[in-house]
Order: sequence, then C-alpha cells, then structure tokens
Amino acid sequence: MRYRKIIYLGVIILLIIVCILNAVNFISSRKSLSVNFLDVGQGDAILISQGDRQILIDGGPSGTKLMEKLGKYIPFWDRKIEIIIETHPDQDHIAGLVDALQNYQIGEVIQSRAENDTEVYKKLKDIIAAKNIPALNAEAGMEIKLADNIPLKIISAETGTPKDTNPASVVAKLTYGQNSFLFTGDLPSENEKNLADIQADILKVSHHGSKYATSTEFLNAVKPKDAVISVGKNNKYGHPAPEILERLSQAKINIWRTDEMGDIEYKCQNPEIDCILIAD
Repeated sequence: MRYRKIIYLGVIILLIIVCILNAVNFISSRKSLSVNFLDVGQGDAILISQGDRQILIDGGPSGTKLMEKLGKYIPFWDRKIEIIIETHPDQDHIAGLVDALQNYQIGEVIQSRAENDTEVYKKLKDIIAAKNIPALNAEAGMEIKLADNIPLKIISAETGTPKDTNPASVVAKLTYGQNSFLFTGDLPSENEKNLADIQADILKVSHHGSKYATSTEFLNAVKPKDAVISVGKNNKYGHPAPEILERLSQAKINIWRTDEMGDIEYKCQNPEIDCILIAD
C-alpha cells in the first residue's frame, strides 16, 4: 500500500511538471512571431502568426495544398484567420484562398486594386460577398497590426490591368523590433524604382525568381541578408532564373528556396535579437 501511494504521488508530480512546461510553452508561443513561407509549389503563400492571430498573404495555386499547410501550422481548434492579403489576382496566388475562405472564419480581406475575369477570381469575390467578409482595397501607407508591437505596412498598391496584374502587386513590410520582412508579390523591375522605405532583413523575392524582377538597384536599396524564393520544383518557367541567382550571389545574400527546402520558417522570439531560420 505504501509503495502504491509513492507511485501515485510520483505520477501526480509528473503531471504537474508537464502542465507547468505546457503553460510556459504556451505563454512563450503567444509572445513569439512566426513568418512561414509555405511550400505550395509554383506560387506564393505566406503565413504570419503570433499566438492565435494570423495574417495570410496569398494562398498558392492549390486549395488542397494550402489547407494541408494551414492544418500543420494553425492549431485545429483555431478556425479564424484575422487577415488575408491578396497581393494580386493571378491564379498561383489566389486559387488556394478560395478554400481558406470556405473553411476558416476570416476577419478581413485586404485586396489588390487589380481585377481580372478568371473563374477563380470570380469565385473568390463571390465567397467574400456571400459570407459578408469585410474587404478593403490596399492603399500605400495603410498599416495593419498583428499585435501592438508588430506592424505590417503597405508600401505599394497600384492598379495594373486585367491582362497584366503583376505591376499591381501589393508590397508590404513587416517589422518586429530589429527584424524586418519585405513581401513583394510579383512586382516587376520597372515598378521597383517607385518604392520607398524598403530596407529589410528578409526579402521575399518577387515573381518566384523571374529575371524580370529583383534588379541589382532594388537589392542595393533593400540590403537584405536573406532572400526567400517561393517556387515549384522543375517548373515550366525555369524559375528561379540564373540571372537572379547570380545577382543575389554577387550581393552576398543568403538564398533559401521552397523547392529545395520545403517550408521556410522564421521564428522570432525576441524583438531585440535576430529571427531564427527553420526549414523542413
């Protein structure tokens, strides 16, 4: 009987320790920031999280793939994404958003000012209207806050044309203490020279590494230490272009690619220290 009591006491103590550790991890996770460049193939999808709050920038070309990734990084009990940003209405950026809108409660959609007449774009707009999701056009200078100390600022939001929506890509900058991220959608080189306040530590390379974006002048202005290329394996476009890889190498910028590394995540535990890179 005495030994049984000792065993019971040991189990209780162990459970208390586990609960304390889980509580510490939970509190820590609520304070830390995660920026995850999701491996969704030939497309873009970026999930920014702090605790139970998320911003999703684009959704990639496949709803099935995006839902798999969101299920991996968002707890199953959290069915709300606070903000979705649609950088521009190309299929490889918005097709996955259709499933996100259907399966999650969405607080707000920040949308590109560009439009097109594709079926997937029409479906996206129909779901937003049917579910009465607040939708705002992105405007340069607009500031979105994931938390009080984590602003995401819209740097550029042009109009573009239905046949070429890339120039209308919403460009945004996320700041967390001494860490900063620049998200460029598919912005072409000729539009890069119009941008201001673009210096950042981590650059999401525009248009999956197309040779028609991310000029040397732009890299000199951003001065990133890391460049993330969201790109599909063996894609038909030849992305990333050898010219882009050469420009990045010449500038001594670290190159990280989703086709080689899978999901690329930055964990930011403290605004006063550098974010930590994690890959699949």
